[in-house]
Amino acid sequence: METGISGKVALVTGGSMGIGQSTATALAREGAKVAICARGFDTLKQTARAIQEATGSTVIPIRADMTSSEDIGLLAWSTISELGHIDILVNNAVNSTTARASELPDEVILNHINTKIMGYIRCCREVVSSMKHKGGGRIINIAGMGARNANATNPGSGITNSGVAAYTKALADDVAADGILVNCIHPGSTLTQRQLQLIDERAEREGVTAEEIMRRTVANIPIGRMVQPEDIANLVVFLCSDQASAITGQTIAVDGGSGRGIIY
Repeated sequence: METGISGKVALVTGGSMGIGQSTATALAREGAKVAICARGFDTLKQTARAIQEATGSTVIPIRADMTSSEDIGLLAWSTISELGHIDILVNNAVNSTTARASELPDEVILNHINTKIMGYIRCCREVVSSMKHKGGGRIINIAGMGARNANATNPGSGITNSGVAAYTKALADDVAADGILVNCIHPGSTLTQRQLQLIDERAEREGVTAEEIMRRTVANIPIGRMVQPEDIANLVVFLCSDQASAITGQTIAVDGGSGRGIIY
């Protein structure tokens, strides 16, 4: 199937590992030139090299901190300077810390908000003008099922992911007339390094093994396995493709059926 992504330029934040790495790889396989960013530049360079070798596409690493407006401005400028413009933005960066809802410290929730909600907003502001100049574009915000499923020991995830979903719809309505389509993806429990770290932390809190936490997690997923980063990347590719030209302002779960709510 021809996606129409070949020759486009994509910017993927949080692109050095996990969902971001898989998404950058999938877009590069479709022929996009890709810029990836993260705070750790050594890992970022290795990831960019690996994706480029695997796909044959141009992949550039750019260090950026989502809490810094200056960094994000330089990120957009560097991408446009090296690759010409920006057609696709995938907001994926996250920096979260677990804490009980009744004890949530200011610095923890403000870090969540500054990295994810404000980081996504900053990136969107920077790329919209380039997309308008080109006559359109695609923005995909990766949020999380915390927006739908409350968690007493990680409320920051729910607060920020709900905010991302709300911002996605507002931005989608604002820029649709400019040909820019904006959507949000809620990944379920996804087998990434970060997820494995959260499993280890939960196991330590509950005094059980990580294997037991993994067993319980999978038992609550109807498809019988955790979501893979590639599952998220596949949806990103579709939403960026010509086949999704009438889809905007939507929040779509890729959770293996684990969500219990009915979303109308």
